[in-house]
Amino acid sequence: MPDRDGTPTPVSDPYVLAALVARESGAEVEAVHDPDTGRWTLEWTDGETVEGVERAVRAAGPEAARGLRYRRRLSESAVALGAVRLATSTDGSGPRPRVDTTAVEAFWRDVRLPSPLTEREALLVYGLIHQVHDDHRRNEAEPEQICHLVRQAGLAVILLRTRAALTPAELLTARYAGSHGHPAWRYCLVPMDDARLVRAVDEDRTATADHLRAALTLTAGLPDTPEAVTSRLRARLRRCG
Repeated sequence: MPDRDGTPTPVSDPYVLAALVARESGAEVEAVHDPDTGRWTLEWTDGETVEGVERAVRAAGPEAARGLRYRRRLSESAVALGAVRLATSTDGSGPRPRVDTTAVEAFWRDVRLPSPLTEREALLVYGLIHQVHDDHRRNEAEPEQICHLVRQAGLAVILLRTRAALTPAELLTARYAGSHGHPAWRYCLVPMDDARLVRAVDEDRTATADHLRAALTLTAGLPDTPEAVTSRLRARLRRCG
């Protein structure tokens, strides 16, 4: 029913309700009507969770939520960040995490967006979206396209194209993961074991000064490293000038 002055109330007008919820939740909410079913859906991108918007609707009046549907869309950035966090949620000892649109939506279900992200995450998100745009020659990325890139190409290739600083273990893993059967780096950015990396550098006659320095940095945390190995690495580094 409208108010006495004829103004539609949130209960009777989904557009008014959407505007009210937008003010209460901070989300840009749109009321969408389905002419086939006659149902109304409140839709928005990122922002408040579905549960949060439902609470705002219920607060508008006891009849406001009757027959109403809700849909929160995820922006390209939210999908890419969710895919990154899912992919990197493993230590590499088990199966690769599931990365698809359903998993990403479930990951963000109870989280208000945007979510704070680290500098590295920001670089990965940008790199993923940019790569999808390039691959498909269009300036938008579908959620499944982003997830597919993470599943098929992995995150390492994206990370290495950015200006992100690598830890000593990551620097060495980027060199040796392929030849040492360590796919967890390619897909999930899980570095190889430190001791294994030191051995790889010790056996690599073409290792550069950067690789030798990284290996020596790792030996500081590996008290069981044979002194002969450490001495060889230091000697080789001195010869590199």
